[in-house]
Amino acid sequence: MLARGIPFVLLLVSSSAIALDTTQLGQFGSLGLDEMMPLIDKSLQLKREVGDAVAKAKVKADEVGCEGKRFPGQWRNLGGGRTAPYVCKIGDKWLEVRATVHVTGRGGKSFERITPEAMKSATIVTETNPTWKWSDQDPHLPID
Repeated sequence: MLARGIPFVLLLVSSSAIALDTTQLGQFGSLGLDEMMPLIDKSLQLKREVGDAVAKAKVKADEVGCEGKRFPGQWRNLGGGRTAPYVCKIGDKWLEVRATVHVTGRGGKSFERITPEAMKSATIVTETNPTWKWSDQDPHLPID
């Protein structure tokens, strides 16, 4: 019985290492900071920093506008959804949050590249390992 479970465990371990490069999605879409809280909550330090910045700016999380990479309509089940990297302006500071993004479909199949099969079959997006940086300048602007 144990021997039959080993291939499944190996599949789970190997598929968890596959991440999708969402920077290749090409489009940004708006969302509120409150919609990013599941990712922000994965880091106590990030949660604390965001909470402090929101308090200092005297706004609520749902009042802070952000942008995330947007899955275009060709993604049958994910079209319109937002994912990392995210950019938010909180008060006079810019916050850029990146994450490891896993995209999976039926049976736990992982997709590491944007392909027609991924666009047709992907159903779940999972974000882990947030990293972030604060800046005085909009990260969308080129640096001179």
